[in-house]
Amino acid sequence: MNDKPNRPWLTASLLLAVGVGTLLPAQTAQDFTKIYDSYLAAVETGSYSQASPLLSKEIHDQLPTPAAQAEYMEMVKQMSPIHYEVESANVAKDGQSADVNLIVTIAVPEEIQKQEKLPPTQRAEEVLRFVKEGGQWKMGPPLLLGDPDKRERPKDLNMGSRADYADGNNTEVGGPILKLDKQAEGTVFVLRMTDQEIAVFVPAAKVSPDFVPGSILVAHGAENKSDKLKVWAADAALYQEPAPK
Repeated sequence: MNDKPNRPWLTASLLLAVGVGTLLPAQTAQDFTKIYDSYLAAVETGSYSQASPLLSKEIHDQLPTPAAQAEYMEMVKQMSPIHYEVESANVAKDGQSADVNLIVTIAVPEEIQKQEKLPPTQRAEEVLRFVKEGGQWKMGPPLLLGDPDKRERPKDLNMGSRADYADGNNTEVGGPILKLDKQAEGTVFVLRMTDQEIAVFVPAAKVSPDFVPGSILVAHGAENKSDKLKVWAADAALYQEPAPK
């Protein structure tokens, strides 16, 4: 590996998080899932007129005809989860947009099960996008990702010592914090990437109380010699949105 920071996450993980910077209070996260629950109830009826008040202008603009609206309702009904759990929720600093990351369980239609040899249900990660329009939160187009159980993960959270890592600080990683593990000499932060999780050890002196699950951490440091999904951070900070030009 060369000495320049490796930044694959800049075009992957941060695409999921750009514009998002503040962990939402629990009550606010519940407010977003209440909107989603109302949306799912409307989808179950198949009535676009019931779902319409919850949808953003972006979605409305993509559905100009009754036929397009009916096709949309049929599609989202097939993809609606039978169960979901909130992984994290964040709001943009300007308070005008928010993302809620879910782990969803979706029923697989019987004919698809037979054709693709799939189980009755599948799990996936879904990112709900919300925008504020006319003072009200509206749902934008969601982003459906892969099975979280198939994410590549570090073998464990035993981070060893600095000697177990590359001699120089040769990598940079970033993504939403899924969880953290406080250890004797520092804290391990598990970051969600597009298709993997990275364990980042941050020495105690460089840990901020602002590093909480859901916030977006960027770390520069050294990759583990035997487990590429472990990083020893030389420095770490929360992601900052670029200043407007």
